[in-house]
Amino acid sequence: MNDMKFHVEIIEAKQFATGATMNGKIAAVLLSGLLFGCVQAQPPQASAPPAPAPAPVPAPPPPPVDRVVSIQGATCSDLLRLSGDDREAATMFYIGYQASRFRARIINVGSIPVITGLAVKYCEAYPERTVAGAFANAYASYLRTRRA
Repeated sequence: MNDMKFHVEIIEAKQFATGATMNGKIAAVLLSGLLFGCVQAQPPQASAPPAPAPAPVPAPPPPPVDRVVSIQGATCSDLLRLSGDDREAATMFYIGYQASRFRARIINVGSIPVITGLAVKYCEAYPERTVAGAFANAYASYLRTRRA
């Protein structure tokens, strides 16, 4: 700090001795440069802590395992053991399968719960029989009641 004061005094003395305005301008520039150089740099502000890493996305469920089911051999007890979604999928398959066997070109969507109910009741009564047989019986029974 003392060196700076000494340097400023030298510049002022030079300006006074020469009386030149150019030296005054130089002195002002040098003085402002010295003052700017003496300013202590502000310590960097602590930045906000880094955002936490996003939660890992759960892995998609594994693809279904290859499982071969005999369309004509699946038993009613197999159908009754299925979970709700799996039972619905199997039910839709067997209704379509029976509709195809009966050569139906259309199906009343409102009849699906009726046919399903008839097939499930049949399976509950005869768990050792085949699912295809239960839906054939249910589909034929539905067709008989519709025609009557």
